[in-house]
Amino acid sequence: MIRQESRVDNPYAPPASNSTPVQEHGDTYTPAWFDARGRIGRLRYLVYATVPSTLAVLLVLFLIGWFDLRDRPIVMPILIIATGLAVATVLALMTLRRLRDMEQPGWWALILLLAPINVLLVGFLLVRPGDAGPNRYGPPPSENTTLVAAGTWMVMLMALTGLVWLFDIG
Repeated sequence: MIRQESRVDNPYAPPASNSTPVQEHGDTYTPAWFDARGRIGRLRYLVYATVPSTLAVLLVLFLIGWFDLRDRPIVMPILIIATGLAVATVLALMTLRRLRDMEQPGWWALILLLAPINVLLVGFLLVRPGDAGPNRYGPPPSENTTLVAAGTWMVMLMALTGLVWLFDIG
């Protein structure tokens, strides 16, 4: 009968460790849409925060019109509050991830609750680049995909359309 040696008995076995491997400087990862972990760059922040929020608001407006919820005093406010909380959650989550990319404290995301100052925070997050290498929140995100670039153009087109509509241009 052959005796199987355990790692403790074998002095030639490599050391065992349950820690995560060290990331090399060139390592990156691709961020997922609704993942709370990791970092995201400027364009992903713009797309990941804007597109789902806009789609949620458009869906609620469609449901209000389709089911004529303006006449329902209980359903419409609940639907609007639920959508507002979902949009606020997505925005706070993406802001937290963007702050991690710049290795800033996560409590800065609470600035979103302060109406006049939150615009400055979002502008800061869209302008300042993140850390080039790994930081304590992980490796930098990978390069932007074609989908992120298309989402950026879609957000810019929505903003331009909104400005045209707001100022009645044309």
